[in-house]
Amino acid sequence: MNLNFRGFRAARGEMRYCYVSDEGIESPTLRLRPGDLLIINLRNELESSAAGADGEKSAVAPEKHNHPAEAHAKPGVESPAACTTSAMSPFVTNLHFHGLAVPPTCHGDEVLRTLVPPDTEFQYRIRIPRDQPPGLYWYHPHAHGLTEAQVMGGASGALIVEGIEAENPMLAGLPERVLVIRDQQNADGRPGRAAGVADGAYVPEKPSNDLSINSVPVPYPDYPLAVIPTQPGRRELWRVLNASADTYLDLQLKLGKTLQPIGIVAFDGASIWHQNQQQEIRWRTDVPLPPGARAEFLFDAPAAGADVKFVTWGVQTGPLTDDDFLPGPNAAAPDDDDHMPPRPLARIVSSSDAPPLERLPDSHPAGKHQRLVPLGEVSPDAVRKLFFSEQPLDAKNPAGAKVFLITEEGQVPKAFDPSAATPNITVRQGEVEDWIIENRSQESHVFHIHQTHFVVLQRDGAAVDEPYLRDTVEVPYWDGYSDQFPSVKVRIDFRGAGIVGTFPYHCHVLLHEDGGMMGTIRVLPAGHGKRD
Repeated sequence: MNLNFRGFRAARGEMRYCYVSDEGIESPTLRLRPGDLLIINLRNELESSAAGADGEKSAVAPEKHNHPAEAHAKPGVESPAACTTSAMSPFVTNLHFHGLAVPPTCHGDEVLRTLVPPDTEFQYRIRIPRDQPPGLYWYHPHAHGLTEAQVMGGASGALIVEGIEAENPMLAGLPERVLVIRDQQNADGRPGRAAGVADGAYVPEKPSNDLSINSVPVPYPDYPLAVIPTQPGRRELWRVLNASADTYLDLQLKLGKTLQPIGIVAFDGASIWHQNQQQEIRWRTDVPLPPGARAEFLFDAPAAGADVKFVTWGVQTGPLTDDDFLPGPNAAAPDDDDHMPPRPLARIVSSSDAPPLERLPDSHPAGKHQRLVPLGEVSPDAVRKLFFSEQPLDAKNPAGAKVFLITEEGQVPKAFDPSAATPNITVRQGEVEDWIIENRSQESHVFHIHQTHFVVLQRDGAAVDEPYLRDTVEVPYWDGYSDQFPSVKVRIDFRGAGIVGTFPYHCHVLLHEDGGMMGTIRVLPAGHGKRD
């Protein structure tokens, strides 16, 4: 398939970006099965894109799908140095297939050196591994220094590996809904006032960034709600992607003031079965999703006429300051990128004439995809400690711009250098490692590693019961005075056959990633080389 990367300047002056298929589908949801070959001709049309303004939509429409397996689009003009240069410009881009265990090679999921210049076409050829956990993944640009701007501008799309109903037959035949939540710049830096609010009345806290759901904007301060139509009493599988560049979510469903149960079946593309071999549903009343994370859960539609709202609760990503308490319309708007108050996303409208949804198959001929011995039952080959930290860009101005760092204990903290030839960490294919990741800064960070999954074993030194694979996990902020830094302990899987190569790990708050909070790991073939 052809995927055209376009940008334009919207009505308020901010840049917006989008992937558009030749059929005119914006950010299509790609659907593949284990073993399928995905061929994408990425056309970078940034310089030739026309300016325009965002359109308005009043309801959440189902995400458009595209089935690109074994696609044979005609290759276009390709830059011969696309996989060998670190040259940057404001108009380059590339693609990352977040969560897929595919090789980090040229024309595969390689983001460190692959840069697609404007007015150029580049072909990606991705073979979905036969043991890839079926579930929700996504694609987005990953050109270092430009990632936040392009993702916050809207460049992202869902990718579904089919077959989750084979791992959990309780899902077979269920209607499916794909929801992509993105963040975007606010209209301006000033606090606003909702229509009809009198002078001196309470004004909702202004978030650092606005949100949208399936491209329907839900902006501050009025929060005009998107509409999700459903049929009364229908059970649905919701597949929710936090495609935000910087915004944390804590998703809830509220009937009036009462939280509704949410039945978790998968995180980050992997069902609970894939780790513990149990057809399990974990019921809870909220779903924390840091940037880049995904959740798949059961939603039971309410009776007709019920007032149910899909909301995100407030997420505190740093110690409270005076700016976190806004007493009225004249309060100063927060001047950082970490203000995430509670806000609504959508209203669920139950009606017998709601449109039908695509359903999962009643059965799946491929059967279950048994992975290797579950990670929780494997002894690690090594244990490492890494830590997030921050430093002022100018030591003479500690309140100014920051450098964001992720460092292995024993190494000198330094920002990511795209030109560096030596990786920060070296391991061998076939191994498993435990990483303890501390946060030594006073804002939350999100650990993500490419090409593989991990399982969370401990939080702050205490064992946790989280029987599911992840590729993204939050590490909460340090309060500035506790003797112990917040931490997570994860067991990372380097056993996959296609993992050999060099790829990054980083904070998935993309402001931090672009600011230097990234390192590289090289996976050598089994039995080759020395571990560092």
